[in-house]
Amino acid sequence: MFPTYDPENSAYFDQFSNSSTFSFGSSLIGAIHQTYFAPFLNATTFHLMNWFYNSSSPKSLGDLDWLVNNVILANDFDQDDLHTFSVVHEAKWLDSAHKSDRWHETSIHITLNCKSKPMEEAAAPKFTVEGPHYRKSTEVAANTFHMPPFKLFWQPDEDKPPEHIITELYTLDAMLQEHENIKGSHQESGCNLETIVATIMLWSDSTHLANFGNSALWPIYMFIGNQSKYTRSKLSLSLFATHHLAYIPKIPTFGRDMI
Repeated sequence: MFPTYDPENSAYFDQFSNSSTFSFGSSLIGAIHQTYFAPFLNATTFHLMNWFYNSSSPKSLGDLDWLVNNVILANDFDQDDLHTFSVVHEAKWLDSAHKSDRWHETSIHITLNCKSKPMEEAAAPKFTVEGPHYRKSTEVAANTFHMPPFKLFWQPDEDKPPEHIITELYTLDAMLQEHENIKGSHQESGCNLETIVATIMLWSDSTHLANFGNSALWPIYMFIGNQSKYTRSKLSLSLFATHHLAYIPKIPTFGRDMI
């Protein structure tokens, strides 16, 4: 049984490789990714701001090489787009886009553990963390996801039986079994939506926000295993394989006198 949707049907090799030997120039790829530079107005500004925010500070010789090779020599870099360029304006544009990009601000209440004075959880003091920003995990682009899992076979010779190939999470036997379990489970009355298994991979690590001082937060990243590993592992912002789910502010360290 063939999968109901295969995103690789419209994919080309240059979407999965950074090799300079591939030169397809497909109009389909241009149509798919023509707005990858949003919220900026053009690809030139996107390349320049991307270099500014994602390279080290102070700049190194390697950063200068990156600027030349990945910004100035980019196929869609056009110096005419920079006649009215203003970094202050573009930074404000990026900030406004961030605020409207379905991000939510909340407060988190943490129950403190008092070792010196045991008490019921309901009566324990609460510490409130103000300012965590998050977005819902369902608000991600899914046009490159494999919805139902499937088995992949390879038969190099007609005289030999086909060989079951496992190359991705969505070709695992465990995911196939879980997919069958979900299909056989009870569904909401009147709902005819397709039920699928979503494999979620989460990472988090402390990130410093300034060159001096201890200002930091904990970003939470999400990858979806329904997306091909060749897409997830490629360093390309236009593929949107990495999803930022939350930014957790750093809380103060509690001393013994506080608990």
